[in-house]
Amino acid sequence: MERMANAELESEHSRRCRNSLEGTSGRLSHYSNSSPVDFEQQPTSFKSKTTGQHDIIIGKPDKSTVDLLEEVPLENQLYLEYRNVRAWVPAMAPGGGGILPGIPKFTLPSFKSNTTKQTEAPTEKDKMRQILFNITGCCRPKEVLALMGPSGSGKTTLLSIMGSRAQSAMRRTGAVTFNGQKLNKRFKRQLGFVMQDDLLYESLTVYETLYYAAMLRLPQHMDHNAKTDRVDTVIAALGLVSCKDTIIGGFFRKGISGGERKRASIGHELLINPSILLLDEPTSGLDSTTAMHLLQLLRQLSQGGRAIVTTIHQPSSRLYQQLDKLLLLSQGHALYYGRGDLADDFFDKLGYRLPYRVNVADFILDLASADVYTASRDGEASRSYLITCTEAYLEKYPNDGYDPSNPGTTNLSWLRPSVDGRGHHGENGGVEYLPPPPEASHQDEDVEDEDDKPGPRGADIEQGPTQTGMQAAAVPQSTQRRWGATYPSQIRILFIRSVRTRRFQTLSTQDLCQFLIVGVLSGLFWLQRAKSDTTAAAADTLGLLFFELLFLSFRQLFVALFTFPDEFKMLLKERASGMYRLSAFYFARTASDLPMDMAIPTLFLLLVYFMGHLRYTAAAFFANFFTVILVMLVAQSYGLLLGTIVMVPKTAQTLAAILMLTFILTGGYFVRGIPVWISWLKYLSFIFYGYGQLAHIEFKDRQLYSCTDPSAAAGAQASIDVDNPRTDPRCTPVSNTQSALGLQQGVNSQVWKIINPCVLILTLFVLRALVYIALRKKTSRV
Repeated sequence: MERMANAELESEHSRRCRNSLEGTSGRLSHYSNSSPVDFEQQPTSFKSKTTGQHDIIIGKPDKSTVDLLEEVPLENQLYLEYRNVRAWVPAMAPGGGGILPGIPKFTLPSFKSNTTKQTEAPTEKDKMRQILFNITGCCRPKEVLALMGPSGSGKTTLLSIMGSRAQSAMRRTGAVTFNGQKLNKRFKRQLGFVMQDDLLYESLTVYETLYYAAMLRLPQHMDHNAKTDRVDTVIAALGLVSCKDTIIGGFFRKGISGGERKRASIGHELLINPSILLLDEPTSGLDSTTAMHLLQLLRQLSQGGRAIVTTIHQPSSRLYQQLDKLLLLSQGHALYYGRGDLADDFFDKLGYRLPYRVNVADFILDLASADVYTASRDGEASRSYLITCTEAYLEKYPNDGYDPSNPGTTNLSWLRPSVDGRGHHGENGGVEYLPPPPEASHQDEDVEDEDDKPGPRGADIEQGPTQTGMQAAAVPQSTQRRWGATYPSQIRILFIRSVRTRRFQTLSTQDLCQFLIVGVLSGLFWLQRAKSDTTAAAADTLGLLFFELLFLSFRQLFVALFTFPDEFKMLLKERASGMYRLSAFYFARTASDLPMDMAIPTLFLLLVYFMGHLRYTAAAFFANFFTVILVMLVAQSYGLLLGTIVMVPKTAQTLAAILMLTFILTGGYFVRGIPVWISWLKYLSFIFYGYGQLAHIEFKDRQLYSCTDPSAAAGAQASIDVDNPRTDPRCTPVSNTQSALGLQQGVNSQVWKIINPCVLILTLFVLRALVYIALRKKTSRV
């Protein structure tokens, strides 16, 4: 049966090849050009010669899963158009020569690091490399536009510019519009963007990932049951049912496979029923069958009124048939733009015929890679010739590209005079190290967020005749809700998600053992030491107070350095999708730290406090506990601030070590006789205020005794410890505890009793506010 089917297929292919040689409408490939793409394309099948019936069917769509989302209403459909898009990147990495990574040379860390807009023309020294050259085209609703090309051709760059996800160091010109308008936050919430690198929380399961996304992104008029039904539908459609309760996982923790991870990323965007869906290599890492099912799903989704743009790397022949339009890139130039099923016809008319039994996708990628030779041109000359022909054609038909409805498509000989007159394009293969024109700037000026401005801005380009009537039917912003969830709901959902994402990190066995071991050892070292009222025991008690303060503060500061650098990419992705307000994320993330960061440290404090026999009163215990927690939160705030400003953990660790050592040395325990001209630094140290407050709690209204050994040599001040200093003749009462212990604050001072907690609380709020401002600055482009 298999041999008969193969023979039938080969016979059919041979017939088409003969038709092509005879000048008929048949083609060398098995892609028919006689009619436009059929959106209800039937699956590939093979017919038996004996029975005349289809015995083998490949790629049959599953109707139970393709009917995934409701159709996009006409007033919400988006028409994507990009015109004359050009892009430059630095020829060398900017900011080289700095002392520390992430900090500009000879400057302190600033909030505008790596995000400052550069609008002036570059100097001769600041050369830029152009990576996109006048790319023009469009994607209408119900279309699947594929961006193809070899590695480094500019596919991801163009896709990121379309979705306003381009890097800040890139300079670009041109216009990208949606229904003739610049991209604003309302359009962003109708746009789904699947990145090439799957950014998902490793400790969440597949279901939890999609559930929290649905709760945050789906509109408020949907109830909870409808949102969970949408999650279940997406999971079933993408074939994730078997792994929905498995964590995403990562490098150090095993989770789902790479293909399942990619499908989970796509499902994250499909939840919102987007009007435009941009995908960066969604089929990478998938087997051919799974990739085919995914493209069939995208094709069905496009028929619901969605415009879908995707980059595809080396598709199979069946997968290539699912594409409506194709933009083939080669070193930043358009090598072909038009209907996907007519690509081989276009190159055939330019003298590059598809060889027998060669996949169309493989052939055009070979053309883009300069691997196709002719008798008169080598590979590079062929690519240069085809680029010039394509650009000449697209100058006349920029929107539709190569299409039979365009005049002059039957015979492309009219391109040859223009090509011969212009010469071959790009002697250096299209890679140029030239400065962009003075008007080159960030695309942000074309896609500026406008949620806070009254009404949408008009189009900055003239509406072409190929655009549909929907461009005047954009929904007024006042009729749409800005967020999928209310502000309190955002905080609640993000709080729960933050707790779940840290369940393996904070409540780990490693952390529990660390605190238990350190707590037990500390308790043994200072076992019942604070019970005695001698100055010798009090000096040891001060060491215990300083250690419990230092250990928790030092650890929490360095852990906090990694908080926002680790989540920054995820934050940018979700903020760009309009999932939540930045303030909601910040408050939820900050609130989730409190129970998580207080659980295990509380166990440590209990061990140290009672084993060391610190003051056994309820007031003293809770005062000690909340003071240590307050100082720990202040230290955490310093870590969050440094991590947010620098965003390079290694550099932040260096700065944090310098800062923390300065605060420790001026805290009043190690160095007591600081020179006057530098002693003001202690008032900047939160350790100074925390240590002073703990000493006040422990020694307030407490009578200490100075005990000396009478047998010691003359002039020697040998303090000793006795069991009952009140009755021991070798002990005398201490009249000034501050002087006897060398403290910088009076333990009975009511002024310091009020100043210490007030300064710590004020410092905490100021630092948290600065962290939010720094985070706002870092995400200002989103």
